[in-house]
Amino acid sequence: MKLKRLYSNRPEIFGPVTFNEGLSAVLAEIRVPANRLLDTHNLGKSTLAELIDYCLLKGKSNSFFLFKHGSLFAAFTFYLEIELPDGEYLTIGRPVDPGSKIYFKRSESSIEDITALDVPDWDHLALPFDRAKRLLDGMLAIDPLRPWGFRKVVGYLIRSQRDYLDVFQLGKFSGKHQDWKPFVAQLIGMESGPVVELYQKKEELNATTADLATLTREWSGEDVDPSVLDGLISVKRRDIDAKTATLSSFNFQEEDTRATSELIDQTESQITALNEESYRLNQLIQRIAESLDEEQVLFRPKDAEDLFRQAGVFLGDQIKREYEQLLAFNRAITEERREALQEQLAESQARLVEIRKELETLNLRRAQSLEFLRNSDSLDKYKSLSVELADLQGELGFLEAKRTAAARLTDLRRQQRTLAEEFGHLETAVETQIQEISRDEESRFGRLRRYFTEIIYEVLGQNAIIAIKLNSQGGLDFTAEFIGSAGTATSGDRGTSYKKLLCIAFDLAFLRTYLDVPFPRFVYHDGALEQLEPRKREKLIGVFRKYAGFGLQPIISLLDSDLPLPIGSGPQTLSPEDVVITLHDEGQNGRLFKMPTW
Repeated sequence: MKLKRLYSNRPEIFGPVTFNEGLSAVLAEIRVPANRLLDTHNLGKSTLAELIDYCLLKGKSNSFFLFKHGSLFAAFTFYLEIELPDGEYLTIGRPVDPGSKIYFKRSESSIEDITALDVPDWDHLALPFDRAKRLLDGMLAIDPLRPWGFRKVVGYLIRSQRDYLDVFQLGKFSGKHQDWKPFVAQLIGMESGPVVELYQKKEELNATTADLATLTREWSGEDVDPSVLDGLISVKRRDIDAKTATLSSFNFQEEDTRATSELIDQTESQITALNEESYRLNQLIQRIAESLDEEQVLFRPKDAEDLFRQAGVFLGDQIKREYEQLLAFNRAITEERREALQEQLAESQARLVEIRKELETLNLRRAQSLEFLRNSDSLDKYKSLSVELADLQGELGFLEAKRTAAARLTDLRRQQRTLAEEFGHLETAVETQIQEISRDEESRFGRLRRYFTEIIYEVLGQNAIIAIKLNSQGGLDFTAEFIGSAGTATSGDRGTSYKKLLCIAFDLAFLRTYLDVPFPRFVYHDGALEQLEPRKREKLIGVFRKYAGFGLQPIISLLDSDLPLPIGSGPQTLSPEDVVITLHDEGQNGRLFKMPTW
């Protein structure tokens, strides 16, 4: 697929631009000296690229200049003729009003001006936008892009100034990585299926992990056991059934028996047990406190030496050292024991606090049970039981909500484990594929890397490489880096011009790898020579010519000041035949649209 001609139904304002089979140059001449210091000149060399994009069915946007200034362009219809892989030609017609209707005319030979064609002679008239995209996809038959359509690759075929910031991530790819990295992986020679699955699985895993964290946070990080909750719910339901039956029958004998049994068998025994445990803990705390006070080493070698000297006995150095070693050993043991005692003391004190709270609850329950038993009025017992039933139903509701959350937590944990395992398998598959295509010099990626390196070396005399790797988060990283003096890759900033050169080299290199299959052959680089040194501009023009010789169609836009030498002065610069349109700043006739600027 190559570009043949771009024109409009208003040739007096927008004249035809016919592209060369090989290198085409869109030249902007700054003839007014005062304009040479301006950053932008609004002559239309970038706008031409936007119009090509528009005719290749770019989505309609109100910020696009044709629609933003609709009153100026509403009467325009633009036509782009392209050469199809089978040698036939296709003219795409797209009016500005409405910008959503597309016209197609396929022909065996080139049609210089289709505006004279009668309406019935068009193959497809006023097609809805989405249908037109599908139809154009079919006519272009770019199978290596499947499952994506041709529009996905157009960004790499028409590099605007904002697309030079990153070799792989175009300006329009500002969303999630999964929206563009799998496509880039396929473009450079990987099988995109596992990569697409990898990013989908990563998205699912991240979502599940986030849900799990949210649910865990809602329960204050409490690790709830579903089986314990099931047991508690069963007990609550049994109690509710019993109290409901009692209230229904208005017979409180059984409830009195239950209250008596609970008071005697459970509450009293629990209170007794807790009191005994409290007593033991208090005793233990007291003994620990005493032990901590006693743990002091009172023997001092210096005092012993003085005592022996006063008694007329010489205490030798060896004996003193042994005493000191013994004391050090004793201190170490004592310190460990003190730490153990302090830990035991803290645990005992914490347990005492819990026991006091449990005793308060049990004593309250005992008082309520005794009150219930002492009360002989059935109506009061009915009221008391109703309150208890309401409390139990509230507790049951809380437990059931907790059980639902516990079930959800269990499901999420199981889902997270499954997803993590599947994600790991996909990481392995993608990593294996990266190794295989990277080692194979004749794989599409191997050839792309070689062509890319050749272009950079040819222009700059330096080495640069392209690499793919799986990062620690399980995503793909694509890098294009220069090789430093130490022979290692460096991502150091070499300036805007070098970054642009990396982008140009990548575009040309990957297009070259697709020369054996139907694929777009054109590539438009806006401001391709800007900011490069004159000698490197000569080299880059040589690269464009070389790639045009391979069958590609490089289209570059440039200012006349970007030329290394005057046009036609030698093979190092452009020839007059390379220039497909010349724009200038001497009035509106020099602009792409021969009208006042908007």
